[in-house]
Amino acid sequence: MKKCADYIAEAKAALGNPKMSDRELGERLGGYIQSNVARAKYGVMPDTIAIAVAKAIGVHPGEVLAVARAEREKNEEVKGYLLEWAKKSAALVPKTTEEDPDVLVLRGGMRVVQRTPEQVWRKR
Repeated sequence: MKKCADYIAEAKAALGNPKMSDRELGERLGGYIQSNVARAKYGVMPDTIAIAVAKAIGVHPGEVLAVARAEREKNEEVKGYLLEWAKKSAALVPKTTEEDPDVLVLRGGMRVVQRTPEQVWRKR
């Protein structure tokens, strides 16, 4: 399972410079101060930064939020449930393809076609 530091590294790479400073990343994500970005790498990622990072790397914000929340959690039982849920839900988060916005691609490559009830009815 990824950690907050992995998501921060992915965001830096997605924004064009894997070696960019935490200060620059904070500015590019929406004006966050360097110390908040640095703390996020060590497991104290605020929800607002988690959402900004998720948008920067193109994943569902819930995935990064769950990992950030799990890393902040002190209770090991709660942390275990959060990480288990994050693993299961990350596999189900769909992405649309640019070629065909009616096709969702689940992690792992499974493709699912979205259809409205009217489209399904016309096919019958």
